[in-house]
Amino acid sequence: LDKIYRMMDKLDHKAIQRLKEITYQNTLNLLGGKISVIFYDVTTLYFESFDSDELKKCGFSKDSKHNQPQVLLALMVTAEGLPLDYEVFPGNIYEGKTLIPALEKISQKYNIEEVILVADSAMLSEDNILKLDSLKEKNISYIVGARLKSLPAVLKKKILDPENYPELEPGYLVACFNHKGKKLVVSYSSRRAKKDEQDRIKALEKLEAKLQKSKNPKSHLSNAGYRKYLKLEGESKIVLDEDKIALDRAWDGLLGVITNSEMSPPEILSKYSDLFTVEDSFRLTKHDLKIRPIFHWKPRRVRAHIALCFTAYVLVKHMEHRVRLQYRKLSPEKIRQALVRVQTSILFDKVKRIRYGLPSRLSHDARKIYDLLKVKKTITPYIIKKL
Repeated sequence: LDKIYRMMDKLDHKAIQRLKEITYQNTLNLLGGKISVIFYDVTTLYFESFDSDELKKCGFSKDSKHNQPQVLLALMVTAEGLPLDYEVFPGNIYEGKTLIPALEKISQKYNIEEVILVADSAMLSEDNILKLDSLKEKNISYIVGARLKSLPAVLKKKILDPENYPELEPGYLVACFNHKGKKLVVSYSSRRAKKDEQDRIKALEKLEAKLQKSKNPKSHLSNAGYRKYLKLEGESKIVLDEDKIALDRAWDGLLGVITNSEMSPPEILSKYSDLFTVEDSFRLTKHDLKIRPIFHWKPRRVRAHIALCFTAYVLVKHMEHRVRLQYRKLSPEKIRQALVRVQTSILFDKVKRIRYGLPSRLSHDARKIYDLLKVKKTITPYIIKKL
């Protein structure tokens, strides 16, 4: 354990920056030397500790660990899900304020010629949009999720008017609007509308059950997710508000983005729909690579821990990409299962005093993975050591 800690202490700022540069260059090489889209998202990493410092701070937690310190991890990946870079921020920073510093760092470090930034609505603020617009001259454009229900009433009326939507294909409509000089692209999907309706039905069933069991129904008014469906009758009776529910239903199936890109509306929406690649990356790092909770407390070791997890994530995603290109699509878990079965049994001959290695047979997937990575692997028994 001490050796591991000593190794982590050598992962200083210079070493981590070198790691990021190598990652970016290798990703660039895998994509033929061109990166045209960057997906950006932020998550929180909590600590098994209640002590704060300059990095570990209490803030809004996506893991519902509001009383525990955390850091913010900003991750940038390509449309293929390949990692480009990451940044670590103190845990009490609003995630929307991380976007511009992270983007400026990556554009300065790697001299990006032309790229489209894709991010969700949490990154949408007046300051961010102004700064992103100023980067247009550097050939950096953006596609950012819009909060449709927060837009001005006049614009919301237009968005909810079916007459404004030409049908691209059955069950899929797209329209463009002007919002403060920006392009607002809105789509309606019948499939998405069905899901929104099902999600609301489940939420209302859960809420009704809570209201019936609750000794203090008024307490649910403090929950924003519940409040949008409730109203107060008299002085103490809390009931479902059918008008609010109907208003919420009107937005089913609608999704909007704000952009300064010159691409066509269908292309813009297609790029935004790929944002799940970075969300999928967070699932991989959080759950499969167990990046959190973090048990280190020294800031330098916290940064080293994240750097090591990022390195593991890079290796997994690069291997997955190469396997998909040169063999067939396999998930990281399928690749892990294929490789973990590649084992060597040890046999000791007591008479000859020789220890032999007996490699297991390789599955078809494992053989292909070894071959495309140019790693030699034999199933022929061999002598490990003569005693």
